Amino acid sequence: MHLAEGVLPLGQAIAWSATGTIVLAWSMHGELQDRQNPTALPSFIISGVTSLLFAVTLLPLPVPVVGATSHICLTPIFALFIGVRRIVWPTFFVLLLQAIFFAHGGITTLGINMITLGVIGPICTVSSWKFLRTIKLDTIIGLAIACAVGDLSIYVADALVLSLALTDLSNPMTTFIGVVIGFAPVQLPLAILESAVSVSIIRLLADRRSDFLPNSLKTFKKLPAPLHTICILSLLVGTSGCEYKGIDETVFSATAETAGQLPADSIIDLSGGELGLAMSILILFGLGFVAGRVWERLVNGKSDALSR
Repeated sequence: MHLAEGVLPLGQAIAWSATGTIVLAWSMHGELQDRQNPTALPSFIISGVTSLLFAVTLLPLPVPVVGATSHICLTPIFALFIGVRRIVWPTFFVLLLQAIFFAHGGITTLGINMITLGVIGPICTVSSWKFLRTIKLDTIIGLAIACAVGDLSIYVADALVLSLALTDLSNPMTTFIGVVIGFAPVQLPLAILESAVSVSIIRLLADRRSDFLPNSLKTFKKLPAPLHTICILSLLVGTSGCEYKGIDETVFSATAETAGQLPADSIIDLSGGELGLAMSILILFGLGFVAGRVWERLVNGKSDALSR
């Protein structure tokens, strides 16, 4: 989901940035309208979503058989939870911080990265979930399929963007197929993990704060405990560290280099040195504080409801 700085021609980078700006304005306008609606989800829920999105899309999850890492996305399930329009601006904010302080993605690719992660993936998930509900597959399996489709659509969209960007190739379809084949061994297993994590998140909310969920996500049966354990252990693997290279570097950037479109250093990069370390600590501390406040409010809300 992190196309690197310099892989897009200037004209395409400007076009994607302009498109992203329009979409971001649409999302922000909708957010301001929702803040005036007393029935809308409270703002601290959006803070929690942003915190979790920031952490998950930075967490490298290794696929040992392949020897590479990638990320799950979570914007697919969040789109079902809070809506496509409301997930766009948190996605932009997260990608901006990651580009500046962690050198993931870039400023010139910020527009297209936001569109693939915050628009295409969510739209594909919501559309898939609506279709599955019409054929009476509104079950845990259906939800898992919808989230997997959303996850994979993000990387397929990135492959399509690269094939359009590398115009010096005689056959862009060759680039598209090559990128898709390159990320498939890594992203297919992680799409399954994304499905499991997504279902676990909704199951947890359905158990504890079902009033926050839309009606289509309130009625799932309780999941077996091993599924939650598998999801947690799988995510913890990413914190153990490994020498694997990320899929963004091994597939996306390598394809651009092959076509002569060399990735460049980020325009703004505070990821190194003492300043980068300090800002990283502050950001992570701040997001941890926000996540803690969200959890506190959730628990207090549950306690107040039980006392009444």
